Amino acid sequence: MNTNSGLMAVSALALAALTGCVTQTPEKAMQTVEMPTSWTALSNEAAAGVQPVTANWIGDLNDPATAMLIDEAIARNNNLAAAAARTRAARERVGVTRAGLLPSLRGEVQGASRNNPATLVQDVDGTPILAPASSFDNYSIGFGLNWELDLWGRLTDQTRAAYAGARASAYDLAANQLSVAGGTAQAYYALTEASLQRRLSERDVETGEANLRIIERRYERGISSSLDVRLARSSLSQSQATLIARQQTELETARRLEVLLGRYPRAEIAAAETLPTLDDIVSALNLGDPESLLVRRPDIMAAERRLKAAGLQSVAARKALLPSLSVSGSLNQSTDSSSNLAFDIDDAVQQIFASLTQPIFQGGRLRAQSRAAQAEAEAAMYDYAQTALAAFQEVENAVSAERLLSARAEAQRLAFEEAQAVEDLTNRQYVNGTANIFDLINAQQRRISSESAYIASLRARLSNRINLYLALGAPFETSALNSAEAVSPFSLTSSAPIADDKKGARL
Repeated sequence: MNTNSGLMAVSALALAALTGCVTQTPEKAMQTVEMPTSWTALSNEAAAGVQPVTANWIGDLNDPATAMLIDEAIARNNNLAAAAARTRAARERVGVTRAGLLPSLRGEVQGASRNNPATLVQDVDGTPILAPASSFDNYSIGFGLNWELDLWGRLTDQTRAAYAGARASAYDLAANQLSVAGGTAQAYYALTEASLQRRLSERDVETGEANLRIIERRYERGISSSLDVRLARSSLSQSQATLIARQQTELETARRLEVLLGRYPRAEIAAAETLPTLDDIVSALNLGDPESLLVRRPDIMAAERRLKAAGLQSVAARKALLPSLSVSGSLNQSTDSSSNLAFDIDDAVQQIFASLTQPIFQGGRLRAQSRAAQAEAEAAMYDYAQTALAAFQEVENAVSAERLLSARAEAQRLAFEEAQAVEDLTNRQYVNGTANIFDLINAQQRRISSESAYIASLRARLSNRINLYLALGAPFETSALNSAEAVSPFSLTSSAPIADDKKGARL
């Protein structure tokens, strides 16, 4: 057996060993996680009635103003524009990697001219004579070819890894779209709460000013003491300070929303008059099951594609230890006149070379690269598992908070209604002289505090519901999304711009 045959036989055995290596997969990453069939934060009764996740959570909001703002954010948000550009870059890098599977052809045109000056030379009899000046021209045209044959599938693995990376980038864009949509809704409802809190403080200031006027008149008549006046003034000043703080919060919240929308932060965007109630949003929880989350959340899908890409890169790095087969060739034609520079294949000089090279010693570079790629694949496996666990945690937290925040909102509503009744009663008693200023101010502050807490509880429940939509990776629809670089998470599998990464194996 000659040397080449022996080398090929050894390489074939090595390839079998390489392809037999266990690769990192999502199933292997999740094999230590015992997933339940339903969300543990749900009661058994609720779990039995779980339906598939809603097809459009923005539609479930039943809030046209919020839907319009989300549409604007998807169309104009700068972070989304940057993510779309990164997706395009990843798409182009696929072409760069894929080109390695194909031959490279280059064309060459060269010209050279050399002038020899007149010089003194000796004739045959030794007499010095002057040799005339001379010139020499040479021109050539040719083509060169280089092609590394994908003998072991290394270049195909790299191309498939590039496809998987581009797909991960598309899922990243979808995750960013989902985040911006949810963040826009959250910011709009935060602005509405800030507006309601500011208006509540304005009413509190108006009440304090009215109280102070009454108490000052009573003081002038000798009915109230100076202590009553000072208490009323102190209460009014505190209300005014709270109003100023809430005005600042409203302005900052408006600017945060405007930046999400790609607008200049002028704090000019208007808030809604009221917060939508939860009954206006959705009548039942549609959660799916934990396993379905793995194929619905775009960040988990992106982690899965990165895991696949890292595994392919690891295999390609191991295959780099095997021999490589390259073919090169050239066609060249020369002439002594630029006017005759025309390529004629019959007169061209043809050369074709084939070389089979086997790495022997490179200071451990290839083996170190292989071990590094294997470690990267292992890291990608743990990243996938951690991303999935974090997603499960977010859903479980949001589901459990759903019940708790509902109870909190109901308790705050009752507290507000009772505080309002106490204020009305105390106000009548104060006018009749059966209650003092301390009782009145305390009753008013209790009512203000209870109403403020009730508003905050309504917004907290809204915020948690949107967090639940985001945690579930629930899809949504907007007109801007349909014309964006990548489509909604559920539609990514049919996204035309990013071809399936399996195409690399068919090239």
